[in-house]
Amino acid sequence: MSKGDPVADLVEDMAAEEKARATYEHLIDLADDPDVIDSLRWLRQREVVHFQRFGEILNKLYEWKDSKKYF
Repeated sequence: MSKGDPVADLVEDMAAEEKARATYEHLIDLADDPDVIDSLRWLRQREVVHFQRFGEILNKLYEWKDSKKYF
């Protein structure tokens, strides 16, 4: 859900990625089929990468906001 505030939106996106990662971790712990586990690990890693990319964007946004000059 978009709040119209890029910081709030990115933090919300990061939280969603982390929740998905935790869900995949839980499913990996329950699974016993190696093919299913491999697929879940791939999906978990995708969530980790998404989380990292959102964090990079958030850092860039903070840098941009800090560099703005107000007169």
